[in-house]
Amino acid sequence: MIRVFCDFDGTVCLQDVGEQFFREFTGEKAEACVRRLLSGEITMQMWLTELCEAIPSINQNKFMSFVDQFVVDPHFAGFVSFCKERDIPLTVLSDGLDAYVERILSNTGLVQVPFFANHAEFVGGRLKVSFPYTDAECNLCGNCKRNHMLNTSADEDVIMYIGDGYSDRCPVRYADFVFAKRQLIKHCQQQNITFFEFNHFGNVQVKLEEILQRKRIRCRQEAAMARREVFAQG
Repeated sequence: MIRVFCDFDGTVCLQDVGEQFFREFTGEKAEACVRRLLSGEITMQMWLTELCEAIPSINQNKFMSFVDQFVVDPHFAGFVSFCKERDIPLTVLSDGLDAYVERILSNTGLVQVPFFANHAEFVGGRLKVSFPYTDAECNLCGNCKRNHMLNTSADEDVIMYIGDGYSDRCPVRYADFVFAKRQLIKHCQQQNITFFEFNHFGNVQVKLEEILQRKRIRCRQEAAMARREVFAQG
C-alpha cells in the first residue's frame, strides 16, 4: 500500500501560518526566535513555548479571526479526492498548532483529512501549547513526524512525503518518495536524498499517477534501511 504524508505550513497551506501568527503578535521576539531555531540554538518545542508565552493576551475569537485569512493550495482538495478514489491513505503532519490546522481545513471543507499537530488551547486569555506527540529520545521537534509515519505503516508499505522546510528534514530520510520545495530542496541535495521538485499539489498528483502506472513500485533502499534501524533500536 502507498501511504502519503504531507506537511501543513507552506505545503498544504500556501503560507507558514505559525510563523506569520507569531510575527503578528510578538513582533521582534519572533524574528529573534526564528534565527535561534534555524541556527540550532533552540528546538521547535522551545520556539513554540517561548513565543506562546510572549503573547501578552489573546482569546480564541481573535486567534481564529487571524487564521481565517489563510487558504490552502488550490490543488489540494483535488489531490485529497485523487487519493481517496485510489484508497491511498493521506495524513497531514504539522509541527505547528492544531487549532489553526483544524480551522483552515474546516474552512476548506476538508474536515475528513486526518492530521497530527501540537496542541493549543486558550486558558485565561493566554495561549498554551503542549506536545502530545513528541519523541521520548528526541526533542528537536514538538510533533514527531517520523514516528507517525512509521507507526502507521507496515513493512511492505511505500511511504511518500511532501514538504517544504525545517520540520521536514527528519521525515524525508524515512520516505521512499519525497516531494520537495523551498528549503527542503537544499536539504535533500545536501543529504543526497532523491526528490521530485513541486510547486503545488497538482504537480504531485501528476507524478503520483505516473508512479501508480509502474508494474512495480520500489522502496528507496536508504529509506527502508533507516526504518529498520529505528525498529531495531526500539
